Amino acid sequence: IDIHGFISQGYLLSDKNNYLADSEDGSFQFNEMGINFSREMTENLRLGIQIFSRDLGQFENNKVIVDWAYGDYHWKDRIGFRAGIIRQAHGLYNQTRDVDMLRTAILLPPGVYDESNRDYMSRIQGASVYGEIPMQSAGSLSYMFLIGSKHIDENGVLAKWVEAPGIYTVTDFNSGIFYNGKFEWRTPVRGLRIGASGTKSTDIQIDVRTKIPLGPVPVGTTLVVDVKEFYTYALSIEYIFKDLTLAAEHNMSLNDNDVNRIHPFGCYASAAYRFTDWFEAGAYYSVFYSDKDDKDGDALKKRGLQDYRAWQKDFALSTRFNVNENWSIKLEGHLIDGVGQLLSQENPDGFEKNWYLLAAKVTFNF
Repeated sequence: IDIHGFISQGYLLSDKNNYLADSEDGSFQFNEMGINFSREMTENLRLGIQIFSRDLGQFENNKVIVDWAYGDYHWKDRIGFRAGIIRQAHGLYNQTRDVDMLRTAILLPPGVYDESNRDYMSRIQGASVYGEIPMQSAGSLSYMFLIGSKHIDENGVLAKWVEAPGIYTVTDFNSGIFYNGKFEWRTPVRGLRIGASGTKSTDIQIDVRTKIPLGPVPVGTTLVVDVKEFYTYALSIEYIFKDLTLAAEHNMSLNDNDVNRIHPFGCYASAAYRFTDWFEAGAYYSVFYSDKDDKDGDALKKRGLQDYRAWQKDFALSTRFNVNENWSIKLEGHLIDGVGQLLSQENPDGFEKNWYLLAAKVTFNF
């Protein structure tokens, strides 16, 4: 049996605005730990499971969950099958984001990888088909298609976003069926890969209870908010040359429900360089708009809200110190304009447009 795992403890401190935790006062509610077991049952069949726990401010609170667990039948390089709780494909790094040792940054660029949405975007329970098709001098093309359902926590961050306007309290989610897929072209240029990934669902239902009167509908009435269509897709490119890693991704989403129809949009560009065996540094610039059709926030201003709630622009500098092959220490600074990914419930005194965030993290992996 192969056994691997990780334990990390982080710290968040911001000069204004609470982000992911009570960061204005400094917060250690930023940790994660996991242990996974896998075994090759036959030449083609492998079984595995990961137990995971995380704390992120008011969310998750070190609740122990089965993060992934599946059987993998690798019939041929061109085609294989998995069934169980499977990692959701999203961009370049979603399927490996638990492995902190694989990257320089503490927080992946939030324009594509919002840390608060990590639990919701992590896994799908179902079945998948995958493979890699060689294309001779053109490189190779890998693919993955996944169908299944999700458990969405009625007390999780997605529920808090539904509750943010102060109209509803979420009581339950019915996720319906999710479709997820990814293509990745490993080009003939060594170190260059280009990918596309996406997730779609058309039958998400949210059970809510009203907190204020809605016309003839009294307080405390149970309603169902129907998400008629939801999708998110990402376009990705990464180039690795010796100790240099360059990446850029673009993410577009649609959330069409009974309350509104919005198109969140995000993108980033990043660079990281390994100077020595023990020191790495990196930087990225990430942009997020809560609705691509209201990038300047005019629609929010008409509702009496600040326009800078429409965007979040994040310039980050990261450093990583590899103590040895098992231990790493990371320090990261963020200069941020806008609050488009911040919850109003975590900021009851309001928001500030321009702010700084410091993050630190120590990780042990084995």
